[in-house]
Amino acid sequence: MADSSAPSSFTILATGQLECAEIPECTNAYLKFQFVAGEDWQLLDGLEEGITQAARVPEGRDGVLVWNFPIDITYKTTNAFGWPQLVVAVYGLDSFGRDVIKGYGCIHLPMAAGRYTLKLRLFRPRSASLLQSFTSWLTGMPAEFSDPKFPSYGEGREVTRVQSGGHVKVQLNLMTKDMDMFGYVDGSGRDPAVSAITQM
Repeated sequence: MADSSAPSSFTILATGQLECAEIPECTNAYLKFQFVAGEDWQLLDGLEEGITQAARVPEGRDGVLVWNFPIDITYKTTNAFGWPQLVVAVYGLDSFGRDVIKGYGCIHLPMAAGRYTLKLRLFRPRSASLLQSFTSWLTGMPAEFSDPKFPSYGEGREVTRVQSGGHVKVQLNLMTKDMDMFGYVDGSGRDPAVSAITQM
């Protein structure tokens, strides 16, 4: 007879903040974020996507855009495939005051419980030719991804031309529950197999 108290899934809880960014030649920007997870992952609580307030670099400061925007999300699953990723897109103003993409970034959430300071390196797509580059500058519509989740995909990334620049800093607290019941070691030192060996 199966144990009715055995968990049917494991849970991860991530809280923290989208702290700040440093982007060359960018003094005014906001950030769109979203969490992307596999099909087996079910959202229990929190927002999977959102947008921060606009931040501006004060005169004479070190060029840091500060948001300190809170994030809080909880998932459950039975399968680690499709581990959640945080995808960000930073938008700012060009010299004509138009809203343009400044960079995309993507990172998997940590797999072990703990407190983390993550740095997401930013990149943005490049135009395929000089003519397209000039046209996009003239119209205020630089190259950007049609699918905002594209940075989280592995497929098609190898043929994408990008230019790097800047980074976003994220503070994250991660908690896990019942991962060991599904055969996963989360690095917390609570692995039952290790505990059984040490108790022999």
